Amino acid sequence: MLLGKAIWTYFGVDHPIVQNWTGSWAAIILAAFFGFIAIKLAGQTGFPDIWDENASNKHRFLYPVLLGFGFAIIEILVGLAMDLPNIHVPFPFSIPVYLSGGIFLEILYHLIPTVFLVWLASNVLLKGKRQEEVFVVVAVLASLWEPAMQITGMYRMGMLLSIIFGAGLFIFIFAGNLIPITLFRKYGFLAPVVWRLTDYSLWHVIWPMIYY
Repeated sequence: MLLGKAIWTYFGVDHPIVQNWTGSWAAIILAAFFGFIAIKLAGQTGFPDIWDENASNKHRFLYPVLLGFGFAIIEILVGLAMDLPNIHVPFPFSIPVYLSGGIFLEILYHLIPTVFLVWLASNVLLKGKRQEEVFVVVAVLASLWEPAMQITGMYRMGMLLSIIFGAGLFIFIFAGNLIPITLFRKYGFLAPVVWRLTDYSLWHVIWPMIYY
């Protein structure tokens, strides 16, 4: 994350995504700090270690890559349906921006909230009971945050084509959060990071170079 931030800062990348992104130096350092704590707590809350021996490299790499590729294809189709302009950071600076941003968002949206909430609710309040039930509730709530914010913003900007389209987009973004959280629960934190970076590589880096 820090390397990506250093590269686009050094070269003075001026793009709305970079300007509006919350990835300041302080935010990245705090995400890394609390993410490190969350990784340490993950084993106590039923999440596998990053290199858990019960998960194969297919689980950590192959399956997340396939899921990320499929998700990116749907994003491309949605973008074509909405006739979106080129909203992506141009190549080659798209690589450090989305590499850093992808890891940052997985830590901020999924690693920290899911681990800490499961730990607080199950390990502390319920004395180690109902861990799986608590995880399901936390996963659903964590997955609702991003679609609620994005759909609300798109509605205010008049970008929603219809109520049905908006509902479908909400479900799609919800799935885009539930998938990595589920991968994290089953195979460890490396799996959702691979999923996210695969998705970003196609949607934000490769596709704009081909289409625009």
